Amino acid sequence: MEKKYLRMTLNERMQHLNLAVNFTLLVITGFALSYSTAFWVSPITDIPMGMTFRGFLHRLCGVATVFLGGYHILYLAFTKRGRGIVKDMIPGLKDAIDLWETLKNNFFINRPAKELKMPRFNFREKLEYLGLIWGTIVMTVTGLILWFKTEWLQFFPMWTWDVARAVHFYEAILATLTIIVWHFYSVIFNPDVYPMSWAWITGNLTEHEMKEEHGQELEKIKARERGELKEFPETAVMVDRKAYALRHQRTKKEGWEPLSVRGFYGIVQRFNETIKNWKGM
Repeated sequence: MEKKYLRMTLNERMQHLNLAVNFTLLVITGFALSYSTAFWVSPITDIPMGMTFRGFLHRLCGVATVFLGGYHILYLAFTKRGRGIVKDMIPGLKDAIDLWETLKNNFFINRPAKELKMPRFNFREKLEYLGLIWGTIVMTVTGLILWFKTEWLQFFPMWTWDVARAVHFYEAILATLTIIVWHFYSVIFNPDVYPMSWAWITGNLTEHEMKEEHGQELEKIKARERGELKEFPETAVMVDRKAYALRHQRTKKEGWEPLSVRGFYGIVQRFNETIKNWKGM
């Protein structure tokens, strides 16, 4: 049996399911207001008080999403695994390189296609996660403005409410297209995972899936299992099946202080001097 690797804990899968349900209901009940004459809205408009219930359900799901966001922040801040997610989700230079090499692979510039070993969260997942944060904030702020229209207009002119409505509508379109075109392709329609990635249900990825999407993370896990690795930063290379960090930094217990602001400034200065003194090959 092929070995499997934990991708999402039960807690994280429940958060994902909660978000998926609330997002789907928000999309349906939100666009039902803008396109009330569309055929797919008839099950809502044909029942008594249907549109009233639509408004109540839309607000309920919006509040639930905000509370889910608050819970997610607490999960990230107060659990070891959550803090690890924050650390691994920060974009870095490797993500830009992976994005560039992926584009070159897709446009057949790299022939044959270059094998990419991506970290725990690849550049696509990081962009999607950051987009989720941005979208949640925008939709929450504009949604509250639309919800409490009377109170808002006591302090601000009508045009600000109209702007909030426009932003709320177009951000909803952008978020919906992001899920349908980008997320669904990554986890459903991508030939490498079709008919879908089961990680959101089982919480696990197979070794083949890890190698395809998170090759660097797979090497990190295997190195730990062999006892060859204690810490594997993203800026590391694999040589002869062993990991070597490019970041020369040790802990206080080993007798070295972590890299300070002064030390980082010195590195930047030396780099600038190198650029100034470079005369070409």
